[in-house]
Amino acid sequence: MRNLIACIIFALASGCAGLPGSGSLPSRGYRYLELTLHDTFESGGAWRSYDGAGVFLGARNGAFLIDILGRQYVWTQTDMPLDDVVMEAELLQTSSDDHNAFGLACRLDPGNSGRGYYFLISGDGYASIRWSNGRSLEQIAPARPAAQIKRGGRNRLRAVCIGDYLALWVNDKFVIEARDRRASAGVIGMVGVMNYEGRRLTLTIDDLKAWRGTLDDRAP
Repeated sequence: MRNLIACIIFALASGCAGLPGSGSLPSRGYRYLELTLHDTFESGGAWRSYDGAGVFLGARNGAFLIDILGRQYVWTQTDMPLDDVVMEAELLQTSSDDHNAFGLACRLDPGNSGRGYYFLISGDGYASIRWSNGRSLEQIAPARPAAQIKRGGRNRLRAVCIGDYLALWVNDKFVIEARDRRASAGVIGMVGVMNYEGRRLTLTIDDLKAWRGTLDDRAP
């Protein structure tokens, strides 16, 4: 199925602020409920794919490949509704340019407009949480350097998207959080961003899991 491609400049408008005092510990706990998806990408059947105009999205060699050339962001998504969700996946940037961003997404518009929440890290070691209205990305939790990110290596991302609470973990360590109420339902996705014309982002994503989740401050 063809994926809608958003060829949009990665200009970050000011948006909702992150939680006051966000730091080394999250303000909320959560629990995993039932596992609803575990994809090792032997096939890409659960995800929308695309091939053309400087963009490739699809399963290849046992992983999901995002390959984009030029100043744009692209996403792929499932058709499975998952509203309160905890997602995890292994991400590896294989291209050399670090001026990019990539990660996971929740509560995407099932109509494939790109509207939803994006949990991003960059090749140069920054993390952020963004909102997309389908035309541009704006910050919810502003980009900040994160020592948890392995630059040039494999990173395991965990996106927590429960109620109005949004949080990003990298390599099993908490990084950043925020609250936002613009979307309460939708589907999950994966995203890649390139900030400059003529430059490339090549990214593989593997071992993606998605659980239904609930807030619970007794959780580890």
